[in-house]
Amino acid sequence: MKKPLLSICIPTWNRSEYLRICLDSLIGQPEFFTEDVEIIISDNYSPDEGATETLGKEYAEKYENIYYFRNESCIEDKNFPMALSRANGILRKLSNDSIIYRPGSIAYMCGMARKYIKEKPHLFFLNPRVDQSYKKPKVVDFDHFMRRTSFHATWIGSFAMWDTECEELLDDTGACELKLWQVWKLCRMFEKRNAGVVLYKRFADNQRLVNRLLTYNHDQVFYTNFMTILKPEIKSGLLSRSCVKKIERDLLFDFFTNWMLLWELQISGYTFTENQDFKQRVLDIYKDKPYYRFFLIYYRFLKFLAKRGALEAAMGRTKR
Repeated sequence: MKKPLLSICIPTWNRSEYLRICLDSLIGQPEFFTEDVEIIISDNYSPDEGATETLGKEYAEKYENIYYFRNESCIEDKNFPMALSRANGILRKLSNDSIIYRPGSIAYMCGMARKYIKEKPHLFFLNPRVDQSYKKPKVVDFDHFMRRTSFHATWIGSFAMWDTECEELLDDTGACELKLWQVWKLCRMFEKRNAGVVLYKRFADNQRLVNRLLTYNHDQVFYTNFMTILKPEIKSGLLSRSCVKKIERDLLFDFFTNWMLLWELQISGYTFTENQDFKQRVLDIYKDKPYYRFFLIYYRFLKFLAKRGALEAAMGRTKR
């Protein structure tokens, strides 16, 4: 039996209504109906009265290249390597369960797999806010890779592995407790072969999640845990100190800013389970940075615009 060229691996938990939309966006593309593509659904023991299980089995019975698996218990972030291990494709890409794939995205991903199948550098599907496919991809080392991807390296929807990197994957679960297995795994992959390619085409859009419950501390995961993984790589030689400092700054201006506004203004659609002041926790992290005072001015400006319903436009205009 011929191995698929591309496996789209979807770890999911308790979001069957979004998963259906995600699957339909893939099924609606001509390339889905070829032997080059398979879809893996890895259900992390969803407690939704069988909704995800029913959906997964429905699609797996209807389409021969969709495979549904249900874990016997919730294994949290270990479901990421589990999903990849269940695949058979030559290139295996993780996918969020709540994105909508754009028309032509499967053809694009298969095209990239064919282009790099001989050299097999580490591929990263960046999915920038604005399509930048005019940028010519080139093979870079980990330091340059992280300068280009920055905090976007934490997004599972960009992460991909070749089949030759997937041996003993279930035993390779470092940093799952930090909720950033994909970042830790990138470090280990580049440690073995320091060559990666960042791909700049926008291939998917996010679904708007209704009543999204934010159950973990974003500052803990995306700053403390993220830096816990990255900073040792300065000593190992994979990363430069200036690269890590750039990522720290990017996090504040381009990531935490959005979440701070959501928390402070209580924007509908998001519910925080944290009792502590999220905004203050972030500010405490950065209060000694040389750009802290400038950030406070920047944040007040965005808050002013957000109160007038112009946040999305503001973030586009003020992107550094």
